[in-house]
Amino acid sequence: MAELPGPSESDNIECHLQQIGMGGLICRAARRTGEHSTNEVDPTTCFNCAAGKIFREVGCDAVRPKLWIHHYCGEPSPSIQSLFCTIRKRETTLEYCRTCGLAQAETTREIVSVARGLFETQAFHSAYKDIEKARLAMRDGEFDRTITCSIACVESVMRICHDRLGQPLPKKKQVSGLWKSTRVLLNFDAVDSSGATTGLMNALFAVISELGRVRNALGDAHGKGTVPPSVSETISELAINTSATLSTAIMRRFSQMKEQADERDRAEDRVTPG
Repeated sequence: MAELPGPSESDNIECHLQQIGMGGLICRAARRTGEHSTNEVDPTTCFNCAAGKIFREVGCDAVRPKLWIHHYCGEPSPSIQSLFCTIRKRETTLEYCRTCGLAQAETTREIVSVARGLFETQAFHSAYKDIEKARLAMRDGEFDRTITCSIACVESVMRICHDRLGQPLPKKKQVSGLWKSTRVLLNFDAVDSSGATTGLMNALFAVISELGRVRNALGDAHGKGTVPPSVSETISELAINTSATLSTAIMRRFSQMKEQADERDRAEDRVTPG
């Protein structure tokens, strides 16, 4: 068996199937059958794996390999029988993936990544779970579920803001009612004293209301009929992008108000006699 080329120190070996194990890398896709099979990998294995190349070159994490790794003479040797695309629901190749237009856009990954980072930093756990479910659903071609979880993410963010600030939820708990209450709660109209963004704030109500309607019509939150509606990747990507962007804006404003409140508390402590 020919020796696989190893990566240099500057080569990227990142892959969506990697996991950190006990002192090394583990491949989540590796099938453990037989005495010498393993799920342990090394940088050379990951560098040469077709699924990893698709992830790094194309930016797609929808590919699932049928993969075995065996130890021969102490070295892991990968064997990929097939690559399955969860979006196209069929086998694929590295060459095809390089020409495919279904890979998630880089801008979408960045927008979702920023939102996830804010949720993690501020401990908005339910919102983090929702956006992660939406991301995985889109990766797996479950576009109706992508829409459902995307709008749920915005709702979770607004609900948590009310909880953290000790304010009751509005009587109308639909996404549009939550936004009207959140706009007042976080005093969004004071963000721009010139009034230039008042129209934008008003337009956001329409956007959020329409997101709720799209979920009701195309999402899977309320079950499916005999003939479920066809949901395009375009609409699902628009839903996750819009939801992540709105969530980010709400989180930024929440953090700003929290910092201002903390600063006021510190100022009061400085002037209060001991």
